[in-house]
Amino acid sequence: MDVRYEIENLIRAQLSGVGRTGPNDLSARCPFHRKSDGSQERSPSFAMALDTGLYFCHSCGAKGNLYTFFRDLGMERQEIELNYKNLIDAAKGNLPAAKDPIRAEIFDKNPLDHRLLGLLDYEPNDLRQAGFTSETLKHFEVGFDQWHFRTTYPIRDLGGSLVAISGRSVNGAVPRYKVYNKEYMTWGLPPRDEWQRGNVLYNGHRLYSLYQSRDPVDIIVVEGFKACMWVHQAGLTNVGALLGHYMTEPQRWILEDLTGGGGGTVYMFLDNNWPGWHGCEVAGKTLAKSVKVRVMMYPPRLRDDDKAQPDSCTPEEIWYAKETAIDFYSFRAMRS
Repeated sequence: MDVRYEIENLIRAQLSGVGRTGPNDLSARCPFHRKSDGSQERSPSFAMALDTGLYFCHSCGAKGNLYTFFRDLGMERQEIELNYKNLIDAAKGNLPAAKDPIRAEIFDKNPLDHRLLGLLDYEPNDLRQAGFTSETLKHFEVGFDQWHFRTTYPIRDLGGSLVAISGRSVNGAVPRYKVYNKEYMTWGLPPRDEWQRGNVLYNGHRLYSLYQSRDPVDIIVVEGFKACMWVHQAGLTNVGALLGHYMTEPQRWILEDLTGGGGGTVYMFLDNNWPGWHGCEVAGKTLAKSVKVRVMMYPPRLRDDDKAQPDSCTPEEIWYAKETAIDFYSFRAMRS
């Protein structure tokens, strides 16, 4: 299969204003945003790499891989699987090879079949009631498991492969959050081996396409699923979650690479409690050796609330926290 040829034909059929910007890159008018008057942009702000299918819009910030491109165009999962699975897999095979043993673990070698998500394709009422829009839930592929009564969060590796599913109980079951293992047997699938959480930056597969911009990139780092989705819904889409209080070594590699080796800034926005502040201090101390690090502070009304998380803030408060974020070393001095 000639991946470049296939992708170019698809993009020319789907988008307008398509042109070559190099031997391996296409530009086009972005299909994911319009001008304030509802008309389509005239300038080609959308860019895609022909070998990997990674894309990025310089105007609206839309980003992702070939699978998310089709999904965000409105195609159903079944249609994507039926028509484009081979092309998506071939494009993933062209992603840059790992440069060392740490990065080699970032790309999962035994992914789940993402058709499994079709069984969980229900909108969770608890998150809708919490203020998350249907668009946000669909963007993050959040679903509901009617067999185990859990809201489900699919987890993808940096290349976009489905590597795990985390379920949050809605009926008081313990543990509240759990990464599925034996649950797969419900659907006639074998149980999964223990999964290495630290190899993944949640939402990192979309951030990975930022390599296309070739410009310094800023990334907001939060702890969990809901925080990541809430910050994204507020309009700050360059956000990734550690899935815990503390940054792992693979996550450090990912953040350093995604920020262009130090050209961008990492904004720490962990939970407003001792583990969150300590995790921020430990991660910031490591990252600051090679990346600019700033810390987003909670608004005054939440400063004394040790249960506050990013999703406790309004969208306006999140934007203000980013605009007024303090330098990491100032944060350390304030904490000492």
